[in-house]
This record gives sequence, structure tokens and C-alpha cells, in this order.
Amino acid sequence: MKKSLIILLCALFVISAFTACANNTQETNAADVTTEAGTEAETDPVETEDENYVMDPDTVAKATQFKGEKLTILANSGFWPADDLWREEDSEDPVDSAIYNRNLAVESKYGFKIEVVEDATVQTTIKNAFKSGISDYDVAAFCAYEACPLASENIFQDLTTIENLNLSKHYWDQGLFEGLSIDNKLFYITGDISTKANAGTFLMMFNKKLASDYDLEDLYQVVRDGKWTLDYLNNIIKEHGYQDFDGDSKVGVYDIYGMGIQIEAYLAFYFGAGGRMVLKDTDQMPYLALNTEKNVSVIDKIYDLTRLDNKTIDAHDHLQEPPYSTNEGFASTVAFKENRCLFYLSNAANILGLREMDADFGVLPTPKYDENQKDYYSYVYHGAALFVIPVMNKRTEFTGFALEALCSESYKTVTPAYYEQTLKRKSQRDADSWDMLDIVFRNRLWDLGYYARWGGIDDSFIGQIKKGTGSFAKWYKSASKSATKAINKYIDAYKNSST
Repeated sequence: MKKSLIILLCALFVISAFTACANNTQETNAADVTTEAGTEAETDPVETEDENYVMDPDTVAKATQFKGEKLTILANSGFWPADDLWREEDSEDPVDSAIYNRNLAVESKYGFKIEVVEDATVQTTIKNAFKSGISDYDVAAFCAYEACPLASENIFQDLTTIENLNLSKHYWDQGLFEGLSIDNKLFYITGDISTKANAGTFLMMFNKKLASDYDLEDLYQVVRDGKWTLDYLNNIIKEHGYQDFDGDSKVGVYDIYGMGIQIEAYLAFYFGAGGRMVLKDTDQMPYLALNTEKNVSVIDKIYDLTRLDNKTIDAHDHLQEPPYSTNEGFASTVAFKENRCLFYLSNAANILGLREMDADFGVLPTPKYDENQKDYYSYVYHGAALFVIPVMNKRTEFTGFALEALCSESYKTVTPAYYEQTLKRKSQRDADSWDMLDIVFRNRLWDLGYYARWGGIDDSFIGQIKKGTGSFAKWYKSASKSATKAINKYIDAYKNSST
């Protein structure tokens, strides 16, 4: 997303999501924005004429071919539901209204209808439909961790071959091919068509009051200068870390910490530092790539950052302690909200707990490994919805056109409304945070090993990061066997189903 667009979009903050991660280890078209001092700063108009963000004219010209058609989407209604694809009526809620009006605009402009079928067990339903040859669904949208393992079963179409679907457009996530393709084929996509990848994207926040009290340098400029690294963050929280705030001489949830996290933060730091679980060989097939000198070094840095000297409070270490075991808030969220935590790392869906926070906070990307790392990377929670086209679908020209129309229109309407609702108020009063969001939401690293969960490597790896590298060799010897076996089984199934 271009920075000028983010400056447009990110004027605002309130979320509609839920604290999913505790249960599963699982863009605003505004004329002006309010600055920190309360004055108004003008912004440029939305650049909807940029060819990267509008449908190709040749594709639009095909619309008459599809009048009277109906696009049927099978959408997950269970855990992390794909519930942003349809609304029955308009609403005062900005996102609900944008979804309703997006679909209305697309149907009116292009003459086809949209039907969403909700299903809590999409993975099972789509597998059964495949076995039975049922072609009731043109598209399915469901959790990444359920969708990714199915590519080996020849259930989904290679989306790079779908006519009228232009995946080079910036309203589609541009990191998916590199991360999730196999055999130079891509079976899953997402982008502005859904808010779920944004909701599942991890980012860092810092308490501006504490940053001022501690006389920290401009963290936004640190990011711009490429110096926002794991070591830089660690040095700060070493100096401004744990204090026994409640005076009971025990490390507990009411004390002061340098940083607050939840369990998925270990992967957020790992992927943010460029670490990978899986890479692809010369045949573009996945292989386990955890046991490298660089990855081990990343684990060491994360362990120091999160587990040593009580600098960090991990919400998942306190889930058995009421009220932190309930939806009243993670211990780390409460600590940050009560100014007892300088930094806080979570996905956007969990910013809900900060809505009553008195102090302002700013947004930062996850740190790099070191200053030699070119880009900042963001990690996306595996509950985020991915979109697939079943092989039973014989109307791919229409389906490609319909998805393209929905995604393009979503860029102009739904995404701005989402940012308006989710990244509003005090967190985004300064234009610097808008620049940071550009980095966070458009530099996402997708790792097939994490989403396919081969051999349970995702959860197992989180546990190992929390232990450090002292037992890494022993853990890897065991974990790599089951993961490699699962990967090989996946590859064999893929090759057999493709012949």
C-alpha cells in the first residue's frame, strides 16, 4: 500500500474482533485527520486511479458476459470466521455498512449476484464436495491452517491460471506467492477482499507517556533509519524493564515490565527477523529449513528478549490466574493499558483491550534481526481467511472476474472503513504511525510450514523458542523427523494427485 494511501486511511482507532489467540495456539477516505496537538492536517485524495488499485479496463469490458450469474462463496462461520463477505442490510457500523454497500455496488455495476453460504466446517464440506463431484461452491474462504494442508489433494485450482484474476494488483497480498506457492502454483489468496489478514497481523505498540518519561529517542526515526532491531529493543527493555510495582517481592501480573506479549509473539519475532520454518527447493517443493546458524541466532535473541530477567510479561503464563483467564483481558494487555508496560506486541484483533487506555500509544513494525536485514516483516495469525477456487468450479472466467471486482471495490470501501474502525483515535493521531502501518500491513511474510502445521511443528517450535537453544539440537532431532515425514507425505500426495 502506498504511503500516501495509508496517510489517508489511518486517521482513526477502535476494533471489532475478539481475543482469539488465547484459545488456539493456534485502508479512510477522509478529508483530514487530527494531529497530536488537536489541529487538522490535510491529506491527499484517495488515489483510486492508480492502475495498481483498479481493475484492468480489458477485464472490466468483459462484465456484460457475466450478467445474471451468481457467485457462491462457502465461508467459515466457526473459529476466526470469514464473516466480512456479506451483510443483509445497511448499518451504522462503518465496516458492516461498507461490506453491504460493496456488494451492492458490485452487483449493480456488473449485474451478477453474490451468495454467501456459512459453514462452521468448511474443510470437511469442501473435501466431501470434492469426493462427490459437487460444484455448488465457486469459492471457499476459511482459516489458513485448514486451507493450506489441502493443496496436496488436488482440491483447489492454481489461481495463477484463472482468467480475469490479476494477482499482480496491489489489492491482492503480494507476499503470498513467495511464501505459499508450491511447484510454482498458488492455491490460496487474500487481500483487500477480506479484513481478516489485517486483523491477524502482528504489530508492536509503544506507550508514548512512558517513552517520554524514559527520554527515549524518536522510535519512528529509528525504524526509518533501519535500526529497529531485536538488539535495539532488548537494550531498551533491559534498562526499563522489570520493577516490583506492588511491593510483594514476587514477580507477578501487577508489576512493571518492559514489554507485554502473548504466545504467538515468539513467532512474530521469529518471522519478523526473517526466520523461516520452510523454504522451497529448485523444484519449488517445500523442505524444513529451521536448523540454520541464522535461525538459531534468532531464537537466542528472542529468548533473551522474552524470557530472561523478567523483562517481558507473557499473557499465556498467566491464563490460570483470574481474571486473566477470561475475556476481561490478557495480563500483558492490562499491564500496557495501565502504563506498566512500555511495549506491547499483539495482532490487530486484540487491540480491543486498549480502547479505554488513557495514555497515547504509537505503532511500530516488529523488529528486524539486524541492520543488514533489508525489510521489516510481519507475521499473520493462522486463523486469517484464505480464498480458494475448488477444482469442481467450471466457471472460472466468471469467478476470476467476480473476485477481482470484489477485491478492487473492497480496496476503495471496506478497507478504509476497517481502518477507520480499528485503528482510530489516539493510536493514530500522528502521521508517523501511519507510515509505520504501511510497513506492517504490506510486508507480510507467509511461511507454508506454519500454516500447513506439518507434524505439529508450529506449536512445538513456539515451545522450543521459549526454552532457548540449550536444548535445540535435541528438540530438532525429534521434531524434524515428524515434520519432514509429513512434508514428504504432502509432496507425494501432491505429485500423485497432479498426475
